[in-house]
Amino acid sequence: MLGLLSLTNYTPAIAVNRSRGEVYAAETYLSRLYRGKREDVLTVYDIATLSPIAEIDVPDKIAEITGDTNIGLMGNGKYVTIYNFTPAQSISVIDVENRHFAAEISTPGCAMIMPVNDASFLMVCGDGSVQLIRLADDGSESKRVRSERFFSVEDDAVFDRTARTRDGWLLVSHAGLAYDVSAVDTTITVSKPWSLASDEERKELWRPGGTGPIAVHRSSNLAFILMHQGKVDTHHESGSELWIFDTDKHKRVMRWALDKPWSDILVLQGERPKLIAMTDDGELQIYDALLQRFERTIDEPGPWS
Repeated sequence: MLGLLSLTNYTPAIAVNRSRGEVYAAETYLSRLYRGKREDVLTVYDIATLSPIAEIDVPDKIAEITGDTNIGLMGNGKYVTIYNFTPAQSISVIDVENRHFAAEISTPGCAMIMPVNDASFLMVCGDGSVQLIRLADDGSESKRVRSERFFSVEDDAVFDRTARTRDGWLLVSHAGLAYDVSAVDTTITVSKPWSLASDEERKELWRPGGTGPIAVHRSSNLAFILMHQGKVDTHHESGSELWIFDTDKHKRVMRWALDKPWSDILVLQGERPKLIAMTDDGELQIYDALLQRFERTIDEPGPWS
């Protein structure tokens, strides 16, 4: 481990722009630490030194909910979007090339930011659909479309943790149904649901769970999903097994029993990707993702949320 970013307690997520050598953090500051005047900024950090190099004022509305999809870097590398919740829902658009706040877009009933194409992003909506918003050259909204409803929030909601795939995004429901979601121009495509578990495994109450249960290695399109045995509404319980799926064929290729429960997983991208797992007792374990081979443990990785 080479270093840590020093962020506020209210930072929901970061975005990395390797082409510019920058990291973007949506941060909230209070003048009295836990009270007082609020100030929200997008802080730009140098990826080599992890030192702040710029701050951009944004509306004081950032959602203080930890999750990768609360911030998004568009494919063109020019705009970063931040999810706001006051409880009105909206998106702040920041031009990171010219270092200024560009626009705020109202998004009632829809949350999360899943970038697609060069200047568009998908959001999951409370009616069981996803919507696509395309940005204009100045960062304002130029187009908005919504898919048909494909899941029920009441009967089987999808996780608010998603994973980017080679061609789009993987959404997984609490009961273990998976959906491939993608967009080309302004056309949204949602696959038919495919089940992570067999009929027999569903009877055994296998379902996904954890605070960060889904990760995808995009070049191979392998999905890594934490699974546990539990009844309805146990979707936050840590995984006792890691199941690996070929998302092209919608087929499981590996089932891996864990020595101790894992709450979060992350798969790095590259030819020999690393699998990083957070255990319930606070260890950060590093594995060869494709061989499932343990490499080392970081006992004190620092603050974790």
